[in-house]
Amino acid sequence: MVLNKTRATAITLMAMIFVQIPLGHSTTSKTHINVYHLLLLIMPVLYLPAARYLKLNPATAFIAVVTTTSLAAAATYGGGLRSTLIVFVASSYFLGMVFGHKLAEMELRKIFIWMLGCCFTFLILRDIAYANALGSIYTRSETASSVLYMSTGGRNIEASLLALLSILLIGTRAYPIAAGIAFLTSATMLSRAGLIGAAVSIFIAAWRMRKTRHYYFYTFFCVAMVVLVVGLILSQVIDVPVLDRFNLQAETQLEHKNVGRLALWTNAGVALKQNLLGYGVGNGVPIMEQISGLKFVENNVHNIYLQFLLEGGLQSALLFLVMCAHILFSKTEGQNTNVKAFLLLYLMLACIEFSGYEAYFWFFVGMFYARQEVRHRRLKAEAGEHEKARRAWLRSKAPIPLPEPAHAQ
Repeated sequence: MVLNKTRATAITLMAMIFVQIPLGHSTTSKTHINVYHLLLLIMPVLYLPAARYLKLNPATAFIAVVTTTSLAAAATYGGGLRSTLIVFVASSYFLGMVFGHKLAEMELRKIFIWMLGCCFTFLILRDIAYANALGSIYTRSETASSVLYMSTGGRNIEASLLALLSILLIGTRAYPIAAGIAFLTSATMLSRAGLIGAAVSIFIAAWRMRKTRHYYFYTFFCVAMVVLVVGLILSQVIDVPVLDRFNLQAETQLEHKNVGRLALWTNAGVALKQNLLGYGVGNGVPIMEQISGLKFVENNVHNIYLQFLLEGGLQSALLFLVMCAHILFSKTEGQNTNVKAFLLLYLMLACIEFSGYEAYFWFFVGMFYARQEVRHRRLKAEAGEHEKARRAWLRSKAPIPLPEPAHAQ
């Protein structure tokens, strides 16, 4: 693949939103500043003429409404560094649209394989650099807090990102490698979201290669049930750490200490009772802290639907659900089928993690809508060609008019 400006820019940006290299950290807003943030500020300037690609759709409507809500809420609730997240959402969405229009199917396929190579290279270099701390990296040990993970969100997001990346590679020879890395990383790091994501990825790949319509579905279902039953039995006899990660009792105990997801969701509910129109992007957790008097370690509520309801208001949350439904029920083809699966897996895992403002999510939302527009233009052009061919065929089959009889003079 020859690297022209567009391909080189796409590879660079995608590599940086998957392998997130931090430049700084704000303890006040609990926010990391990464290399990709700078790229998202600079790169749109290179493609300003491509603004013509922007169309009215559920995604652009959501971004516009949540931006308007945040500007209105800022007058009452103020804003901080995290309020700028909406800028990076819009920028990554725009660049996803640009590259979705400019890159061909085979180019996207090769770029996704390059992404796997970048991530694998990072993991190898990271493990070499922290060779003396591998035990703490690939466990739930808190002693690895200073370790450089693939995502600045930590080990859980790293495992989830690897599972998401594997979906983009379904149908390529690199897929078994990607799925294997995602599964092993998630299992060793005891990441719930990563394990679920890897399982969904493998199921999708198996389903697409199915022998019959129901063969792999029932095989996967039966195997999953056997593993679940055996795991539940074993967990009563011996300590199985990975099963403990799916123990809701542990989350309940964390809630009593005012930490964990249940504590976040409970306090988010209290904040929503006071305002259903939105506190503005980045203000969700700070407002929860003001109301409850607690201090949370997290900077988001680990559920993007609740996050958008809290920060963007009911109007933004409803538009986001419309966008999710539109993606779910849209017909796709080629690489956009993998992009759609990537987005749907993210939206599923987003019930227990993610903030909703991740650049990789909005980048692929933009790419999804761009590829859909390319598909619609192609189908429209093909329909026009078929109509021309049909009319030409009808004209060729029309009876030749008889010559007028000669009149005697």
